[in-house]
Amino acid sequence: MSIVKKYQLGAVLATVLSLTACEKTPPDYRDPVTLPLYTEGDADNGALIYQDACAQCHQLNPGLNKKGPQLMNVYGANAAELEDYTYSEGLTTSGWVWDAKTLDTYIADAEKAMPDSKMLSDPMPDSKERTDVIAYLSTLRAPVPTVDETK
Repeated sequence: MSIVKKYQLGAVLATVLSLTACEKTPPDYRDPVTLPLYTEGDADNGALIYQDACAQCHQLNPGLNKKGPQLMNVYGANAAELEDYTYSEGLTTSGWVWDAKTLDTYIADAEKAMPDSKMLSDPMPDSKERTDVIAYLSTLRAPVPTVDETK
């Protein structure tokens, strides 16, 4: 095979790979939150705790998942519903809804609450801190963009 044909074959292969294997999954969005704000905690303090304990693994922008899924509109959402994140089997089949009770249990100790959990954070034993984080998470509300807004 001539050197020119090898380069042409390489160019074709590179083009095919760039059009197939490297396609990025479009961002997924949770439906808007319908639960009322959770007011038993201090959302401002929860935002500070979130930055310190959660932001390393969780973003707030759809499509920007890190080690954990993005958390916009998570309060009141079904667990494991984003299509652009791979959840543990346990969480996928849990049937959980992220309300104050399930969030409190999970944030307290994710590995105890869900033995195959992918969330490897340290437990958060302080119930006041958890309540504040839940109050903050309940404020994370954004409308789902229309098709024109996502382009």
